[in-house]
Amino acid sequence: MSFQDILLGTPTWVWVLLAILVSRGMKAMKAGTAPLSKLGIVPAVFAGWGLLHLLSDPETGWATASMWMAGGALGVGIGAAVAKKSGMTVDRIRRTVTLPGSAVPLVLILLTFAMKFWIGFELATSVHMGVDSTFVVLNGVVTGLVAGIFAGRFLIYWLALRPEQTPVLERL
Repeated sequence: MSFQDILLGTPTWVWVLLAILVSRGMKAMKAGTAPLSKLGIVPAVFAGWGLLHLLSDPETGWATASMWMAGGALGVGIGAAVAKKSGMTVDRIRRTVTLPGSAVPLVLILLTFAMKFWIGFELATSVHMGVDSTFVVLNGVVTGLVAGIFAGRFLIYWLALRPEQTPVLERL
């Protein structure tokens, strides 16, 4: 199978999704302020993409779902750690987050796309792979990990925007 056959055999929606995600990743390279709702787009896309795969692929079993959850849990920790060190500032009144420019989202998007594309290609072209395939489970780990990283970053933004609590002693 030639490279051209691979590209032409890829559904159009995959290229549209890549264009949208790369656009978001490129925007993240520039410092900027965004409402929390806008910062939730990429985490929602990656979580939805992973869950859609888990629910719609007949080859997905408990092993893949378990690895997706484990990857997601690890990813949340990684994403939270990255977000805490990002140098973000928040405006609780406007409910916005100001982030310095970072290549991290774009790198994650491109690595995830490349991994999912490769795994999808292997699963689509290999006749000997079944439910217990390492590729099926690896797909679960990768999508869970990346969804978790984006979710962990979003979690820190959301937590930072919570109203400040008045210390108990000052309320008395």
